[in-house]
Amino acid sequence: MRFARRFHGHLRSAVSNVAKNAIRALGILLAAISISWIVYRFVRTGVIEQLLNSSHVSGLLCSVCVAIPIYAVGLCCAGLAWFCLQTAFLPKRPPLVALFATYATTQFAKYLPGNVGHYVGRHLILRRLGMSHRAILLASLGEAGFLVLASLVWTSSALTILWPKLGLSASAWQVLVLECAGLGVSYAGLQWWRSRHALVEEWVPLHSPSWLLLVLPLELLLFAAMALALMSPTYDLLSNPASLWLIPAAAAGSWVAGFLVVGAPAGIGVRELVFLALLRGHMQEADILLLAAAFRIITFGGDIVILLLGLVLGAARVDAGSADR
Repeated sequence: MRFARRFHGHLRSAVSNVAKNAIRALGILLAAISISWIVYRFVRTGVIEQLLNSSHVSGLLCSVCVAIPIYAVGLCCAGLAWFCLQTAFLPKRPPLVALFATYATTQFAKYLPGNVGHYVGRHLILRRLGMSHRAILLASLGEAGFLVLASLVWTSSALTILWPKLGLSASAWQVLVLECAGLGVSYAGLQWWRSRHALVEEWVPLHSPSWLLLVLPLELLLFAAMALALMSPTYDLLSNPASLWLIPAAAAGSWVAGFLVVGAPAGIGVRELVFLALLRGHMQEADILLLAAAFRIITFGGDIVILLLGLVLGAARVDAGSADR
């Protein structure tokens, strides 16, 4: 009997590992195909030649330089949202600087193959700071969920135009109210469940739920900063400024698509592919590809800025701890 249980456990673990590796491989394959297709379209449409011979070069470079710190501010909001999630699941408030520095320094690991390096890095570092596995896991799942909810708010108003086949029409305010109502009902149901089952209360250690109220607004600010960062380079490329309002929706939708695909480092290729698919027909394809490249440079630059900020904060925390001793 003991042998059978042990064999069953090993078999389940092996199947789980195979499934994880298959999902990861699929994400890597999707990213590779997407990148190849984007590069092919760049060459086929003459984007590189057009960029070098275009009057937009200097304007785009200046716009990107201005946009990078704006996007970095949005990442700071995401880092604060991560702190709020952690605080909600911990018995006492964790140190803000330590958690934010951890978030900022590990964020860059998403560029490693697999698109999960930042989660692994956070988990390892926060375990050394005494955080529980459950709190870290719940915060990670909560971050993904709230990012999707925030992106839906930003994409909803333009979704019918960007994706007519979907056939859905709703304003951002309608989606936001619906999400808040859904979160409220879900929270009430969870608390009712926790109060009646000790195991659920143990597995979902919701010590300070009021901190969760700040997470969605902070994630909405991330996408607001993203939209603001893209406005200037978009304005340089748009022949019809009336289409400018579609950019925030396309940026939010494509960013989350890249975020959710496991295996694609930082969603590379996937984000660009979705960005192009959403804006096709509203801008010239060559201009969409230029804007997608600018978007990638902006987000990469923002990640470098937030990494440097995290390193500075981490070093300051270590110095302060040494001084206290």
